[in-house]
Amino acid sequence: FYGMSTFEGPMMSIKTVNALSHYTDWTVGHVHSGALGWVGLVTMGSMYYLIPRLFGRKQMYSVKAIEIHFWTATIGIVIYIAAMWIAGVMQGLMWRAINPDGTLTYTFVESVKATYPFYFLRLMGGLLYLGGMLIMLWNTWKTATAGKVVTVSIPNAAAHA
Repeated sequence: FYGMSTFEGPMMSIKTVNALSHYTDWTVGHVHSGALGWVGLVTMGSMYYLIPRLFGRKQMYSVKAIEIHFWTATIGIVIYIAAMWIAGVMQGLMWRAINPDGTLTYTFVESVKATYPFYFLRLMGGLLYLGGMLIMLWNTWKTATAGKVVTVSIPNAAAHA
């Protein structure tokens, strides 16, 4: 996701590409690929490393749940981003389309209506991503509460002078 966003950003700064992509869902999809695809997944991976150590465990409660979370979130964000890219290109093309007399071919409302199926895909992808986060929440809870609570006596420390 990082490489894709890093390539896409400079590409979108090219004047002809920017004329098509500016103010569309393509730009929003680009930001989400970096934020949710790269930063989000790296943050989750870091948390999976830190959480067991925070609670004195050798590993997370369920490694299988981590795998399910990874694939659920990855598939979700790919659907989310792809839907936004396609909707964005379609928006840009619809906004630029003109009739021979110079009037716009499509109204703004028509361009919004045309994106409805992609907003539904965006919702589905977002719900998959969120579902992955709920799996992580469950796995974190089970990791934190796993095992027996043991009372440990704490020896008195010698007084310091």
